[in-house]
Amino acid sequence: MRPSFRRVLSGFVGTLVFSTNSDADGIPFGAFDVPTVFFISKSDDRNRVDYGMRLDQRCDPVTAEPVFPYWREFERSPPVRTHSLGMFEWMAYGIAEQRVVRRTAIGSTTVVTLKQVRRPISITTHKDVSGRCAALGTMTIAGSEGAELVSVYVKLAGFLSVEYVKVVGKDPKTGLPVEERLHGR
Repeated sequence: MRPSFRRVLSGFVGTLVFSTNSDADGIPFGAFDVPTVFFISKSDDRNRVDYGMRLDQRCDPVTAEPVFPYWREFERSPPVRTHSLGMFEWMAYGIAEQRVVRRTAIGSTTVVTLKQVRRPISITTHKDVSGRCAALGTMTIAGSEGAELVSVYVKLAGFLSVEYVKVVGKDPKTGLPVEERLHGR
């Protein structure tokens, strides 16, 4: 079931009204964490919300809820600053639910659903060729099952309004870009 456009609008607009970018606390990353699996950007600035993952040396989630959102602030860089989401930002960019669904000797799979993009995202982890932990988020985008999720883009129509929300990814068969407007005009 898709959320209504008004519900998405109110969530993203709430972030615009109540967002505070003070006190850049700097998100600490562990040696095996993946800082960005995918991100949400919006049309009014270059800042974005990234979704990272806390992993151990086997690229396995360190907790039952390993995926976390945080602000990555590009507007006043360098340096790029990071900080936690505020309470009102969590309503627009937060995670509705997540669960680790599989753990193996070579990685794991975690399923995540965002509060405003109510479509499951499957995140698999593994060691890459250099031995570092890597994570790949996939979901159905424009009918392409298992598409790699790259980002979500929110096009603002003005103060307190959203024109559309677009999911951007790559087709798993062709590697070509694939995108879908989930809401809006």
